[in-house]
Amino acid sequence: MKKIFVFLSVFVFYSISCASVLKISPEEERYPQIIAEKAYTEFNNKKYKRARSYYQYIIDNFDRENYSKEVAWAYYEIGFCYYYQRKYKDALNYFNIVMNDFAVLPPKMLAQKVMQDIYEKKPKLKPIEVMEEIIEDIESE
Repeated sequence: MKKIFVFLSVFVFYSISCASVLKISPEEERYPQIIAEKAYTEFNNKKYKRARSYYQYIIDNFDRENYSKEVAWAYYEIGFCYYYQRKYKDALNYFNIVMNDFAVLPPKMLAQKVMQDIYEKKPKLKPIEVMEEIIEDIESE
């Protein structure tokens, strides 16, 4: 009986861990665009955690110098996954990385737009600097 329990426990653990493994072939692992497409498919299938894992793979395996556009987009997309799940604090963390660490304009513009939307929905999440600017604008009117 004890052996059966141990076997079942190992089987369940193995099944769960295999389910979370990303499916990236050796040929695909050299192309961040292919990995991003896989992430996009997962996002469209509402598998946000798997989508984030694919984008994280891009961040972890491609250097920012040679793949700045792809890595910037990966940070943005992880943030967007969190935003879509209404995990606004997590989303803001990733959008801030896009805004502060990259010069790639399209993801920066989108990150800024989504951040504004989050601040409208959740004003308490606004950074102190933003709040101080708003107060200064009100006082100067």
